[in-house]
Amino acid sequence: MMKLEFILASSSPRRIEMLKAQGYFFRVVKPLVDEFCSIKDPVKNALEVSIRKARVVATKNPNKIVLSADTIVVLNKTILGKPKNKKDALMMLTKLNNTTHTVITAFTIAVYKNSKFKVISSKTVSSKVVFGNFGKKDYLKYIDTKEPMDKAGAYAVQGIGAKFIKQIQGSYTNVVGLPLFEVCKCIEIVKLKAGVKTS
Repeated sequence: MMKLEFILASSSPRRIEMLKAQGYFFRVVKPLVDEFCSIKDPVKNALEVSIRKARVVATKNPNKIVLSADTIVVLNKTILGKPKNKKDALMMLTKLNNTTHTVITAFTIAVYKNSKFKVISSKTVSSKVVFGNFGKKDYLKYIDTKEPMDKAGAYAVQGIGAKFIKQIQGSYTNVVGLPLFEVCKCIEIVKLKAGVKTS
């Protein structure tokens, strides 16, 4: 059987690294889409953006399996996206301080075939993240590293921001940006249906 090669509709270094570690063969295409979504329900919001990313990449790459993902941070039903500036990052981190929030990642596997966009699988995974109690100086020092500036919720669990995390309830890889257990299961299903192997 041939190996399944798919397109990862994400330029996230974390997602790329995790999938490469699993031995998958894929090419990276950054989805040029507006990630703003007015849907207030966090799960539906993440799903919509994930499907939007898959659609824009799949449409330009017919007959190719596409994997996309969108990760959001939710605190008290409020969605915290990527900070616009340092002030915004400090505001987010201050809100997360000494609280428990939810990280939701939606992922979509889709294909554009016979002039139609088809979603093969689209799911969400949620994890609870508990922040410890830190001061403004700690967060300002962290912001100066620039790590928070392209991260949902203004922190990276796999980076310097790990020191703020007291506890994670659920999937760690989900908090990083891609729930590997669920994604790998779905890729295996796609592999079986296509009659090819993925690694």
